[in-house]
Amino acid sequence: MTTTWRCTVCGYIHEGEEPPEICPVCGAGSEKFVPVEVPKAGLLREMIETFQPHAVAAHFPNALLPTGVLFVAIAVVLGKSSFETAAFYLLCVVLVTAPATMATGIREWQTKFDGQKAVIFKKKIALASCLTLLAMATVAFRYNHPEIMQAAGSVKLLYFALLLAMLGCVTLLGHYGGKLVLALMGRD
Repeated sequence: MTTTWRCTVCGYIHEGEEPPEICPVCGAGSEKFVPVEVPKAGLLREMIETFQPHAVAAHFPNALLPTGVLFVAIAVVLGKSSFETAAFYLLCVVLVTAPATMATGIREWQTKFDGQKAVIFKKKIALASCLTLLAMATVAFRYNHPEIMQAAGSVKLLYFALLLAMLGCVTLLGHYGGKLVLALMGRD
């Protein structure tokens, strides 16, 4: 018979006849697992009870930033500066939403994972901080160079480098977030 088990240290959820010998998220032993009852609820109630502010907040930079980079690429290929202008506005939204994303992520880390000092959390906090700083620098740089697509080579290359660095940050943040979600679901 399948039972749902929860790690009392980090909140990891495992389904199986027995708890895992070692928690794949925090490394706790099987004695730290307790069986949990999975309640049946209506769809609306389930949505309210399981609402994840961090997951919602994280999708803004994880979706808007790649879209912005795509718009810059379209602007380069087609020579349409309106795409780059749209990308700038998307970057502004990423910058505005970054503090909420970080705050909800830190809250989730503290509530669901008891502020465990695992490497994955350190990486996510460092990447989120880096993304926020890069977003501030990129928006400020672009604001001071509104005609970036007509700018000299080194100015344009710096702008592209900043965008690619931000894209790397959101890609890794999404990767580590996905690993945590899969670990919580017991599918690591």
